[in-house]
Amino acid sequence: MLLRILCVDDDRLVLAITADLLRDLGHEVIEVSAVSDASRIVAADNIGLDLLITDIHLPGAIDGIGLAERARRTHPGLPVIYFSGLAHVVPPGIKSTVLHKPCTLGELERAIDLTRRCPVGTPMSPAASTG
Repeated sequence: MLLRILCVDDDRLVLAITADLLRDLGHEVIEVSAVSDASRIVAADNIGLDLLITDIHLPGAIDGIGLAERARRTHPGLPVIYFSGLAHVVPPGIKSTVLHKPCTLGELERAIDLTRRCPVGTPMSPAASTG
């Protein structure tokens, strides 16, 4: 199933690689490296987002978790997959899939499938959250 995915990461190389993997899976990808740009996109109610994939640890006042909260105001129930290059610094209480960077095509595909099948706010199993 083709999804429209907003992919956010301040590391442009990671962003480009992730976007390429998502396109290889057949998805439409909107690549954004700045939270301010991502905030403008998620504020638009006509964008038709199916999934948000964001780094947890973004620079500035709003991190990936804050971005997801903003996105869900305009897009209630929007599934979110978080990325973290700092496996030991994943905030407690995240009830979405967390992939540790770098991830493989297969890990990304499984995370998307799991995230799309589970209701928003459903705690993911440890195997799913570790990527």
